[in-house]
Amino acid sequence: MKKEELIELIHNIHTEDKTGDIMGVFHDRYGGVITTDSIRIDMDGGRIILAQQGTEYYKTNKKNWETELKFIKK
Repeated sequence: MKKEELIELIHNIHTEDKTGDIMGVFHDRYGGVITTDSIRIDMDGGRIILAQQGTEYYKTNKKNWETELKFIKK
């Protein structure tokens, strides 16, 4: 995925897809599946960061996402 593609997707998103929660789903090579609601998009670094519930980084990742949102709303 490229940043430009993500931006285009968001600009052209259908009305019915603009609300609701997003879950991150990670499929590992051993067949395991991890889901999380701790997702952060780091556009500077070009990363989508997922943190599994129960890890040390879970709450930090959610707080960092809230900080990102506050920054762009200024």
